[in-house]
Amino acid sequence: MREQLRALVKLAEIDAKARSIDDRLKGLPVELEEQRGAVRRLEDLVSRQRASLAEAERLLGVQEQDVAARNENLSKAKSKGAKAKNAREAEAAERELESVRRSIKDGETHRDALKERLEKMRGGLGEPEKALEEAKAELAAAEAALEGKLAALREERTGVVSGREVFAKQIHKDHMRIYDRIVKGKPPAVCEAVSGVCSACRMSVAPQRYAQIQRGEILNCQSCQRFLYTKAIVED
Repeated sequence: MREQLRALVKLAEIDAKARSIDDRLKGLPVELEEQRGAVRRLEDLVSRQRASLAEAERLLGVQEQDVAARNENLSKAKSKGAKAKNAREAEAAERELESVRRSIKDGETHRDALKERLEKMRGGLGEPEKALEEAKAELAAAEAALEGKLAALREERTGVVSGREVFAKQIHKDHMRIYDRIVKGKPPAVCEAVSGVCSACRMSVAPQRYAQIQRGEILNCQSCQRFLYTKAIVED
């Protein structure tokens, strides 16, 4: 009976270590989510800035075409003035010429403003692009390191559970069914009874039942159903 109880305690210790490693295996990838989120936010920022830059370049191209077209109109207006046959036609041509000149000046002012805005946008894109590349490099390094950590933990877990079956075979199948049910629900399935109290649920154990546990009998806590043991029995 004592050997089965000791096997239960050993099994619980192995499973506790394996659960701890499993938690770390699950937790490590989650730690990278913050970095991945930062990269995604930077990618979105850079993408939006690049789209704005492309739109500004398109508008500048349209404006430059417009200024070119207005300069063509200026040439036509000058030609018309040169062909004026009288003062009235000359005056009309001059008014048209002045209107075209103002139009060109307005167009050039708008074009220059677009150029200035475009230069600022190009300059403002450099820092986010650099930050994005650095964040990607850091994330890649962290992911590479993660693979090493995960591999080490998997290897550690394999070593931890390597002797599990030896202890499991020493335990009666009825006890194993109870053990497996508790482990799947709310581990640990085995815990120490200290001074007549279950260390897991903190409920008192009946004196007679506690005396049986002290003798090495395999009994469950009447409150939480976990198997109970005393240190003196398993260390004896």
